[in-house]
Amino acid sequence: MPPRKIDGRQSAEEGQSAGEGQSAGEGQSAGEGQSAGGGPRRMGRPRKKPQRSALAPREQILEVAGRLFAERGVVDVSMLEIAETAGLRQSSLYYWFRRKELIVAEILQQVNRLPLSYAQRLAAGGESADVQLWRFVRFDVQTVCGFPLEITEVHRFSERDPAAFATYWAERRALTEAVASIVGRGVGEGTFREVDAYLCALTVLAQDESVQNWYRPEGAGRVHPLAASDRAALGYRPEQIAELVADQTVGGLLARPSRLAALRREADGEE
Repeated sequence: MPPRKIDGRQSAEEGQSAGEGQSAGEGQSAGEGQSAGGGPRRMGRPRKKPQRSALAPREQILEVAGRLFAERGVVDVSMLEIAETAGLRQSSLYYWFRRKELIVAEILQQVNRLPLSYAQRLAAGGESADVQLWRFVRFDVQTVCGFPLEITEVHRFSERDPAAFATYWAERRALTEAVASIVGRGVGEGTFREVDAYLCALTVLAQDESVQNWYRPEGAGRVHPLAASDRAALGYRPEQIAELVADQTVGGLLARPSRLAALRREADGEE
């Protein structure tokens, strides 16, 4: 499964965006898209510079903000810089997002939604729990490898505005529960050794995200200090990393470790 890209677009199955359900001041204005007379009207406010992107203003803000956050980190990027880079007046940026936390929260939703959707598809597929968990971990690690923000940094940032990140944390719990369900089924089938399924799920997700301790997506503005000091670390592809983490995770849970080679062959088959 290819890692996703942060380009402000989501498929229908990824869920609603974090901006949906906001008041007119926080996201799109009430009655957006129509004039007082009911006809179409111009979206947003005038731009500071000519638009150079085919994206709509909201999506362009997310794309620009994601790139800046990847290059310098969330804390060091200002709303003014996001506006100027997107070619917008600062007042236009505030029309779409009242504060930076809302931009970060909307980008962060994507780190849960694709893995959650994938876990739900796996659950409906009927494969054995060990095959499902191996496929999930491989997918999740590749997703993390393609995510431009440092997840632990954003988690710390989320403490500034719990309300803005409430949807993210609710979806995070749903993702943890989905993984715990796979693990619990594996324990019940006798495929996995006896473990606390929810504790295991929490640990699996944390381990998947730990690849960000040294890996950065291709084209990211920042190279992790560990990778910069160890050039060999730069030579690994997300696919290699994802399969190794899947082997370590599932191999450590198997009641019969010799099963790993066979389940990998099954997992590499058609999904």
